Amino acid sequence: MVIARAPVRVSFLGGGTDFPDHFRQHGGAVLVTAINRYAHVTVQPFLEEYFDHKIRLCYRRNEAVKSTAEIQHPAIRAALEKLGLGSGLEMHVMADLPARTGLGSSSTFVVAMLHALHAHGGRFRSARDLADEAIEIERVILGEAGGWQDQIAAAHGGLCLVQFNSDGRYQVQPIPLPGERIQALEQHMLLVYTEIQRDSFSVLGQKSPAAPADRTRVLNRLSQLAHLGVDYLASDRPILRFGELLHAGWELKKEAGAVSLPQIDEWYDAGMKAGATGGKLLGAGQGGFLLFIAEPRHHDAIRKAVGGRPVVNVRVGAPGSQIIFSQR
Repeated sequence: MVIARAPVRVSFLGGGTDFPDHFRQHGGAVLVTAINRYAHVTVQPFLEEYFDHKIRLCYRRNEAVKSTAEIQHPAIRAALEKLGLGSGLEMHVMADLPARTGLGSSSTFVVAMLHALHAHGGRFRSARDLADEAIEIERVILGEAGGWQDQIAAAHGGLCLVQFNSDGRYQVQPIPLPGERIQALEQHMLLVYTEIQRDSFSVLGQKSPAAPADRTRVLNRLSQLAHLGVDYLASDRPILRFGELLHAGWELKKEAGAVSLPQIDEWYDAGMKAGATGGKLLGAGQGGFLLFIAEPRHHDAIRKAVGGRPVVNVRVGAPGSQIIFSQR
């Protein structure tokens, strides 16, 4: 049996510039952190000779199939076919947080699954290998809309600046911060669950109202804000100023065509009036988590302002995908 886990992420600045149609022309940069909430994938041999099926799967539903072609879960089917695994396998999937909430959970699952499957076969894969294979499965094989930051953050972990080049390559630059600075960031973060779930690729498929030239201008500015965010975090500036950067980034993303909902905009405005200096809606839009940056003394007021919605306390800089158990 092999158990792998990979972290979900919080994207601070630069989201949207990690889409190939943008960075292959203009480059891009995303400031992102993995957080201590995970997807776990267990893979073990399945004694198919004793059953009338060859593969057993357990995620939000159960599947017992005789071939990969029968698998209903697109990513699992694609991964098994890519790796040539057609029988004698059982897989279980567990997640700390719901899917479709703007934290990159779908890509996190794919990274953890690939890690577990490779380890099950006795193969080592680097963080970059896992990220690249997950990108291939989701963006190429399955053709799902989206960027590359989710897979990269899940595989590499940490707090980092990911820079995307016009030649299609990317660099992951870890951001080393003193312990007290990390603690200050964590204390000022308030992650509020809107209880609205939506597939990111269905939101991303909606037409952006921004003209192409305006969208490019905004996305280029978002890349600059990602670099500026690194400077803010690595300095002795108050974390509250970092919140102002997030607010500027969220306003720019809306200019670029980010899709929101009136209710979410109302909650965000209420949080700002209750003491936040900035924040954003995580993910593609129309649901998921709202992130606020505020002094801890304002957190209760912000939570009340958004209707007492659930909050999640997180640690930043979580490690990337890992094999946490392996036994033959």
